Amino acid sequence: MQISVVIPTYNRVQELKECLDSIFIQTLLPKEILVVDNSSRDRNKVKKITEGLRPSFRGKHVSLRYIRNEKENALTVARNLGIERSTGDIISFLDDDVILDRKYYEEIVEIYKKYPHVLGVEGKVIEKNKNRMRELLWRIFGRLFYLGFKEKNKCRMLPSLGVTYLLEDKIVTCEWLSGASTYRREVFDEFKYDENLKKYSWGEDQDLSYRVFKKYPHSLYMAPQAKYLHKVSPAGRIPNREISYMEEIYYLYLFYKIIDQSFKNKLIYLWSRIGRLIFKIISILVLKRKLAEIKYSFEAVFICLKHLKEIKNGDLEFFNNTLK
Repeated sequence: MQISVVIPTYNRVQELKECLDSIFIQTLLPKEILVVDNSSRDRNKVKKITEGLRPSFRGKHVSLRYIRNEKENALTVARNLGIERSTGDIISFLDDDVILDRKYYEEIVEIYKKYPHVLGVEGKVIEKNKNRMRELLWRIFGRLFYLGFKEKNKCRMLPSLGVTYLLEDKIVTCEWLSGASTYRREVFDEFKYDENLKKYSWGEDQDLSYRVFKKYPHSLYMAPQAKYLHKVSPAGRIPNREISYMEEIYYLYLFYKIIDQSFKNKLIYLWSRIGRLIFKIISILVLKRKLAEIKYSFEAVFICLKHLKEIKNGDLEFFNNTLK
């Protein structure tokens, strides 16, 4: 069972190096690693890092390849490009600011071997250095407003596009997979990442994995012993205004695209967006977040209302044309 690792990267040279270093010491090595470069300013450095590490990986019989994404700066485009160029039986997607536990791929492959019907497997993120006050607020708001929370024996997709996380270390089936996900190659004979989601591509993981789940229930699993650290690096992030708009517009688009349009689900979605706004307001008061974030969030709501028909029809050009 051969693994292809696809790592889209954007202006994060040091983080990419740490990610590659964590792959280098894996107890089960992949067949190949494809670094798909979206960078605007660090492209030469990314290529240099990749080419510099290539001989070391070759010594372990791992092909390390640099691919420049010339089509468009979008995470979804980069991942689809990686899929096209990869050759492994299992395709693993990693953010460039992820660091893997050294037994990560060994634990992932064990699930595929144990459950032959499995189409996708994700590991479990290691939580470190989190703001305790923010965590407390999120714990309250996440459950009250369906924004996402931990629960026993479940990894669900909520009508709000929020998700629930596994509370304990137990192998369970999932309705969604995170950014550190793996899939059997044959999944991509039917499914691709939605290139309507540009740049940072908010919600692309929920979209792809939930579509797989809906067609093939009980085909996605979590391997809780396959642990990884997501550093959530501030480098390479898009401006606050842009990310606020993207969150509201892309989530509303995905709500109409992948969530059943029952009256209950519509109420839950509306309730969740109200909760998100309240959470941001309290975050400004308690966590000293920037006041402009509230302004951007309200602007995003008005934009969604103005372009509601277009969003329902999957036409996001009104927003995507503004992205630089």
